[in-house]
Amino acid sequence: MIEEEVLQKIRPRPEEEERLRRVAERILKDLEGLDARLEGSFRKGTWLHGDVDLDIFVFFPKDLGKEWLKENALRILLERLSKYDHVVSYADHPYLTLNVDGVHVEVVPALKVSSGEEAITPVDRTPFHTDFVTRNLTPEQRDEVRLLKKFMKGVGVYGAEIRVKGFSGYVAELLVYFYGSFRNVISAATGWKPPVFIPTATPKREFKEPLVIPDPVDPRRNTASAVSLKKLAEFVLASRAYIKRPSIEFFFPPQGRRKGELRGDVLVVRLKVLEDVVEDTIWGQIYRNLDTLRNVLAENHFKVMDLGAWMRDKEVFMAIQLESKDIGEWYLNQGPPFYDERAAEDFAKKNDYVWVGEDGRLYAIKKRRNPDAKELVVKTLKFRTKVEIIGAEWVNEVEDEGLAEFLAKRPFWLT
Repeated sequence: MIEEEVLQKIRPRPEEEERLRRVAERILKDLEGLDARLEGSFRKGTWLHGDVDLDIFVFFPKDLGKEWLKENALRILLERLSKYDHVVSYADHPYLTLNVDGVHVEVVPALKVSSGEEAITPVDRTPFHTDFVTRNLTPEQRDEVRLLKKFMKGVGVYGAEIRVKGFSGYVAELLVYFYGSFRNVISAATGWKPPVFIPTATPKREFKEPLVIPDPVDPRRNTASAVSLKKLAEFVLASRAYIKRPSIEFFFPPQGRRKGELRGDVLVVRLKVLEDVVEDTIWGQIYRNLDTLRNVLAENHFKVMDLGAWMRDKEVFMAIQLESKDIGEWYLNQGPPFYDERAAEDFAKKNDYVWVGEDGRLYAIKKRRNPDAKELVVKTLKFRTKVEIIGAEWVNEVEDEGLAEFLAKRPFWLT
C-alpha cells in the first residue's frame, strides 16, 4: 500500500533518534537544577524523519506570574545556554532558539500548573498535551499520526501559525486519537460540512470556528481555532481526491516552480519591514490589510478576483488580482423607487444628473472618487509595524516565484 511506502520514508532512523537524544540530554544537563523537560513531537514519538525541532520547556512556579516570566526567565536561560549559537524569539513571551550541532532546539519558559485548565500562558498546557498523547496513542497510531502530518504538509494545510491558518501537530494527534487511523480520519473528512464538531471532550464554552476539536486537557479551548475555512475546505477536498485516487504525490508533492498564468490585471505591492517583529504579528497585519483592500476596492466598484501575499526575508509582497483596473471615470448610481417619497427627494437633492428609469427608480451618473486602483491600494494600506512601500506595479510578466505560485491557483491534487 502507498501508506506503508510513505512510512518507510518518514519513520525516523535509529541513528537519527540517538543523535537528537544526545543533543537533548546535553541541553538538559546545562539546565540542571531547573525544572527542565523534553516535550513536543520528539517526546511524543510523532515526529518525522528529517523534520523535527527539539522542544525543551523550563517550568517556573506559577506564583511568579506571567509578567515575571516575561522579564526574568530569558536572563536565567541565557546564563546557562548563551554558549550555543542562539536567537531570542518571541511569542506570548520570549524564548530561546538554539542551533546545537545542526539541530534546531527551542527552549521555552513556562509556568508550572497542576492542570491544563489552570494555564496562565498558552505554553503552560504543553506537558499535559504530551502526557495525553503518550498515554492514549499506541505505537501503531503514532505512525498513523506521521502519515496524517505528512499528508497535511503535502497538500499545504499543516501549520497553525497565522501565515498558514492550518492544522497543528496536536490537532493531527487528536484526530488520530478520535478516529483511530490516518485512513479513518480522511474518510471521515470527506463528509465534513462546517461547523464540524469532533467530540474529543465535552466543551466548556461555545465555539464559532468552522472546525471545533475541544482540548481534552482544557475543554475551554478549541485546539482547531487556527484552522481557517479555506484550509478546512482544502483538507476535505484533498481527502476526497486521495480516497478516489491514492498517490504518493499527496505526501511528496511535485517540486519546482509552477507556471502562473496572468489573467485580469494584477498589482503587486512591495513593502520592506523596518523593525524586528514576530512573524505571526506581521502576518496578522498582512491579512487584515488584505481584508480591508477587498472591501475598499469593492466599495469603489473594482471587481476583486483574488488577493494574496508572500514574504522573502524582510520584504512583503501583496498581490491584488482584478477583473480590470480600467473602470472608467463615471459610474451609474441606482437610486430609490419613486414611491419612497423621502428617499427619492433626498436622492434628487444630492445628485445633479438625475432621471427616472423604466423600472420606476431614480438614477444618476456620478464621477468616481477613486478611479485609480493602484493609488487607492497604496493609500489604504495601514501597518502598526514600521514598513516602507518600495514599489507598486502592474504585472506584465510573471518572473517572481511567489507571484507564479499565487497565479497558478489550482492545487496539484485538485484534478
